Amino acid sequence: ICKKLEERNGLAYTPSQIVVTNGAKQALHNAICVTVNPGDEVIVPTPCWVSYVELIRMAGGIPVFVHTKEEDGFALRAADVEKVVTERTKAILLNTPNNPCGSVVAMDTLQAIAQLAVEKDLVVISDEIYEEFVYEGERPASIATLGEAVKEHVILVNGVSKTYAMTGWRVGYAAAAPVFAKAMANWQSHAT
Repeated sequence: ICKKLEERNGLAYTPSQIVVTNGAKQALHNAICVTVNPGDEVIVPTPCWVSYVELIRMAGGIPVFVHTKEEDGFALRAADVEKVVTERTKAILLNTPNNPCGSVVAMDTLQAIAQLAVEKDLVVISDEIYEEFVYEGERPASIATLGEAVKEHVILVNGVSKTYAMTGWRVGYAAAAPVFAKAMANWQSHAT
């Protein structure tokens, strides 16, 4: 996983920063459970995968939706994200390319969200499971590549089910700063 992240994404992680999970959904669950307390808000661009909302609610969090529009190609706008940030905002959940509509978050939007996360001390849970499913234009960059400051705020989630057509193997992972990786590993050791 470390080799893949370095070669494909240009990201350096050590094995202690990787948490291997029972599918990417468990990595998302772990990430949300160790970062979200009851009453915390998590920003979720929509349309979105149905499990995001329920995973946030299971942790006692409150999903806050940023609606994207079909006429804009479901493009996420950083200004729309910034408008919904409150004192209770704890995290932003990104998914690029997006499930279900396939939109890719533009680089300038990623940069603005990265800056917002650093300035407001927000966690970015970046679901990158569909990173290879881009048929036109450039492949999406991981928000974690936008500098060490933002990388410390990112929990990158991925797995083998989509890219490698290995859904039944249930192999997912999270890559994160040591504080998050240790918390997720501890959570998982008691939950699974």
